[in-house]
Parts: sequence; C-alpha cells; structure tokens
Amino acid sequence: MFDERDLGRAVGLVATRSFAVKLAAAGAMVGLLAFTMMAPFGVGGEKTVASCPPAWPGNVDDPQINGSLRTQQVAFAKIIDQVAVARGLPGKATLVALMTALQESQLQNINYGDRDSLGLFQQRPSVGWGSREQILDPIYAAEAFFGGAKPPEPPGLVDIDNWPSMSYTEAAQAVQVSAFPDAYARHERTAKAIAEQAGIDLMRAGDPYAGRSGAKPSGETGGGVSTLDDCDGQSLHAGKPVNGVWPVQSATVDDPTTSGRITPRTALWVKRARAELPNLSMTCWDAHLWNPRSDHPRGRACDLMVGADARRSPPARTAGDRIANWSVTTAGQTGVKYVIWYGQIWSARTGKWKAYDGGGGLYDTADATGGHFDHVHVSLY
Repeated sequence: MFDERDLGRAVGLVATRSFAVKLAAAGAMVGLLAFTMMAPFGVGGEKTVASCPPAWPGNVDDPQINGSLRTQQVAFAKIIDQVAVARGLPGKATLVALMTALQESQLQNINYGDRDSLGLFQQRPSVGWGSREQILDPIYAAEAFFGGAKPPEPPGLVDIDNWPSMSYTEAAQAVQVSAFPDAYARHERTAKAIAEQAGIDLMRAGDPYAGRSGAKPSGETGGGVSTLDDCDGQSLHAGKPVNGVWPVQSATVDDPTTSGRITPRTALWVKRARAELPNLSMTCWDAHLWNPRSDHPRGRACDLMVGADARRSPPARTAGDRIANWSVTTAGQTGVKYVIWYGQIWSARTGKWKAYDGGGGLYDTADATGGHFDHVHVSLY
C-alpha cells in the first residue's frame, strides 16, 4: 500500500535531483490526500495471445487516478520520455517503460520495495543496477532501464534483440525478469492516458537500439507504437491471403441499412454481421458523389460506426478492433475484399495490414473519418 507519507518521501528524494520534478513535487504536495492503491507486487495474469490481458475492458486495467498522484505520474513520465527522446528511441520504448514503471511502482520514485528494490523501476543495487543514490535518480533509472553501452551491467531494453517485435509486456519482462511476466500488459491503457496528458508522442519513430554497443539485429526498423501491437482493443489480426472465385454481382437487393440497393453477397454479409456482432450502427449503399471509385454506390461496401474517434476513446477502439477482426477472419466465407480501420487497410489478396494512404490522397488520413478512426469500412467482391 502507498500512503501520503510514502509519496512525500518519494517526492522529496526526487526534488534534489531534477528541476522538472521539483515543479511536479511542489504541485503535488498541495492538498495531498491519503489513498489506497493496488500493491505493485504479486499481480499475476493469464497469458493470452500476444500477451494481451483477457477481456479488456474489465478488471485488468488500473483504477482511475486523478489529483496529486496523477500529477506526479505525468511528471515522471515526462522525465522518462525526455531520456528516450535524447537517446533517439521510438515512442514504443517510452510506452514499454511507462507500463513497466506503473507495474513496479505505480510510476512513483519510492525508496523501498521487494528486498532491496528501489525507485521507478524497482531496480536492485545487489544485482548491479547501481547504487541506492543512483537508482533513486529518475534520470539515471530511466537510462538504466533503456540500457546501452554505459553502466549498469544488467541488460536494458536496447540490449534485447528484436524487442520491437515483441508485445509490450514481453519487452518489459525481458528487462525486468519478473516473477509475474504478464502483469505489465494490464497497464497499457493507463500508460497511454498518462502519455497523452504529458504531451508524449508514442507514435514517434526512432532507432530502437539507440545507444547500444555492438551490432544491431538485422531487419529491425524504428517506429512508434504499432496499431497491430495494441491491447487497447483486441489487437488487429492479419489473418492470411484469401483465395477463391467471387463472381461479379450487381446491386439487386434492397439495402436494409439505407434506401439504396446492394449485391446479394453484401446482403448476406450484413445479415451475418448483425447476427454475430452486437449493436451495430451500419450504412452500406451511398451515392458517394465525391468519390466515383467507391464501392458504396455499387452496393459492395458498408461503413460500421464505432461512436467516436477511436484515438481518443478506448471503447471505440475496442469496438472497431472487434469488427475489423471479425471481418478479416470470416473473409474466406463472406467474400470480403478489403477492410479499412484505424489508419490501416487489410487486403484479402495479401492477408496483411498496411498503412492507409487515403485512397490515393482522396481522403485526409489525419481526420477521424478520412483516416477511418471513427468507423470501419468493409468492401466485398
């Protein structure tokens, strides 16, 4: 458990080390209230595909935090990210670090822990992470977590081969070697919320091995947070190429979602989607006068709304992921040709997701609608 005395000690320790944290500490000490938090130790979890926690939203997320604790968490997040930016690391490295610190210390610079563990990442002097004084310096602790050519000896993130290809929780575990390897995944949504509040760009590209000594693994590219490695929703599944012959059909069936007409294949897809996906908000036929190449006026496409810009709404992201994944995994039976969602497009021909280019520049991909962040587009053969 953490109480206000613990946080007061933690803030005091940091205040002598960083001007940025002095400001955070000064604000945090005003009206600091006692609170009860989940302990950072002893949290396990069922391992699932890609090490994402099961069935979010639910009981796998951090409790909602406001007030003084969140102010301090944002301040420490900024320090961690400043170290990553100075290194030239991608936004994904910052996210892994924030998820790790949330699990280990609730993103607090505490001066105690399991055995001799200390600080943001609960690093231990006895296993070579540094002296007590060094570990309690958040800048040093972040540098140590990220690793590289400088001491300490335990491998940090950049020393882990192929870490960008791992899920966030697997990358965190590769550094921490925790007895609870899946526990980091449960902090993803909170880490992203803190990052947004701190003005941190988690989509930032960079060198994932910046500062590493020796050769880097071949074939690795820098990048921000991939939309395909995301536990906010269910993560997007690529599936596989879909082979088959889908004869051309005309729009001869009344569209149950609008006043237009759609193909028999689209009509069957609509019926099945409504039966297997709950509470759909869907429109199919549309004149789409601004885009004569669209499948909508041909009766071969549907848009499924998720209710909000999913970049700012985790429930919308979850809903969109569910729709997109269902569309991809059933494409071989329904005749889905491509799916566009969350700035990505999936093709039945390749069985892969790639960045969406706005239909060759026709749509603004930074816009919620143009980038398909507020709806999933499904086109059929």
